[in-house]
Amino acid sequence: MAEIGYGYGSEWHLMRFMARHRHHLEDAVRAAIGSTDTESFYWYDFGFGGAGIATDKELKGLSFLDNSESFKDYIRGWRTSQSWDAVFKLGDVIYLVEAKAHIAEMSNEGNNGGKSKDEIEKFIIENLAKQKISINKDHCLGKYYQLANRLATAAFLTNKGYKTKCVYIYFLNGFQKPNQIDLSVVSLDEYMNEIEKEMTDLGLNPNQVKPLLYHVFIDAKTGISLK
Repeated sequence: MAEIGYGYGSEWHLMRFMARHRHHLEDAVRAAIGSTDTESFYWYDFGFGGAGIATDKELKGLSFLDNSESFKDYIRGWRTSQSWDAVFKLGDVIYLVEAKAHIAEMSNEGNNGGKSKDEIEKFIIENLAKQKISINKDHCLGKYYQLANRLATAAFLTNKGYKTKCVYIYFLNGFQKPNQIDLSVVSLDEYMNEIEKEMTDLGLNPNQVKPLLYHVFIDAKTGISLK
């Protein structure tokens, strides 16, 4: 787990809203997913005994499921390396949460997939296909790899009988790092343009993806939710 930025960044603001503005955050999520469910959110706790100052263990792979070890066809490497910013359950649906505070957090450069490239590529393509979602085979391990593997995991669990969605929470005015250039996104259009680039690069049809992916936009300074 990377050290959480003090006063800035996606992890900081997500924790801040979960701790100090929980109802506000949950209302924003409900509005985005179109939920009229009156049940309470159940947020899965992180573990203890991790590295860093906080010594918290992130939710990794399918660790939030009691029977996670029974999924022998889930990619072994992701049991320890794929991590979630948060996971919650509302009604009978599991939501995998990713938070963003600036544009650079939306892309991944480097050796995506590592030694499991072929296995992960197959996993992404086959699980999305079962949900009638096609993806660009040549790009699913590229710049926007994170979105591809998050969607594929939601599809995998849905294919196994667990209703699962991805929720991406984008913070505006959320990356004012002390003594450095302010990388904050200040308009909804900036995020929307990057989301469009993601979809185009991955060859995803937004209408096909809709059942698995929701976007929430929150101004970190004012708490205003944007649509």
